[in-house]
Amino acid sequence: MSLALKFGAEVLGAIRNLRVESAGDAPEVTETWRVVLQVEAATPGALEADVQRLYAARGATGDVSLVSGGDDIRTLAVADCRKGPLLANIAELDSAPGEAHNSRRCVLTLRGIRQDTGAIVQSHTLDVRLLTQAGLPSLIVQSGRAILRKGENPGDHESALLPALAPGHRRVRTVTSRDLNEPALRYEIEDEQVFAALPGGVEDGHYVVTDSLDADGRVVRTISGFFAGASAKARALELRPGDDRLLSARVSENPFQRRVDFEFREHSGEGDVSARAESLTFTTTRRVIDHALLDASLPAYRQQVGGPQTEVIQEGSAVGVGRHASPPPVRYAQDLIERRVHYSIPHPALPPERRWVTTWRYVCRGRAAIVESTP
Repeated sequence: MSLALKFGAEVLGAIRNLRVESAGDAPEVTETWRVVLQVEAATPGALEADVQRLYAARGATGDVSLVSGGDDIRTLAVADCRKGPLLANIAELDSAPGEAHNSRRCVLTLRGIRQDTGAIVQSHTLDVRLLTQAGLPSLIVQSGRAILRKGENPGDHESALLPALAPGHRRVRTVTSRDLNEPALRYEIEDEQVFAALPGGVEDGHYVVTDSLDADGRVVRTISGFFAGASAKARALELRPGDDRLLSARVSENPFQRRVDFEFREHSGEGDVSARAESLTFTTTRRVIDHALLDASLPAYRQQVGGPQTEVIQEGSAVGVGRHASPPPVRYAQDLIERRVHYSIPHPALPPERRWVTTWRYVCRGRAAIVESTP
């Protein structure tokens, strides 16, 4: 029984010796064929032409088969490899004695990196780091590399390969690079812990929380303001106090503008202040540049620079009873860029409502559009 080597669509010659090696771990499983080939021809000129044809095929890619009697005994197909099979090298053995018999022995090295044809992702490595710095929200940094099946476009699978957003976090940075030759996808993402977020479904809004004393000396808290957006009414009703503390409630809705105005009054158990007022303002802005065109009849071309940013201003004042009241904590500490707190001078000649006054102003600005939820 004679064995022959077939590369692509051409039979290269009879095999004198064959050694197949497979080494490495997925996805770098390399299969190497070392073949000693007997090249024969009727004349020295034809023999030289056959040998030169082998040299010309060096560096080419094609299916490799071990053939016996017209049947394939073993194959290394292009479809089964991420890279190759490649005719990597060719060398000759005893070329001079072989010329006398119109026969020469050549050593061919063919190499291919196998793949799992049934799986799109051949391998996926992921590195996760948790970064914590004093005064800053914690960060989860994830970097990874995914190797795909040959012929796949990494961009088509990017959303499925990137790690899911962890609960209580927001994605602040995503860097990806695609290699179409491998093919492979590299990525690095940063997820920042969210201390508190804005109401979901609210595009704009403003509300004020005021504490005051009624005629009986009880502290009455009033929450009044407006929300605008698809879920404005639902978010406003979430601020409504419980029935056991509710004194009055008013909610008015304009469905055409998707705006809801509200006011809730409730009993408050706080007794360290005689009056307190605080406001929260949400503003989302886009940075745009209008480029004038040469044709005066056409409108300017508007270009957005970066993404929208949300700014939250939290400010208010409180009148303490016998001492200065402490300012409330900032609601969006992860985006705080300015904090200003002022305590009045408690001069004895001043009336009580002006003696122990605490004022505060916090400015918070997100680096991107903030994912809203109830504050």
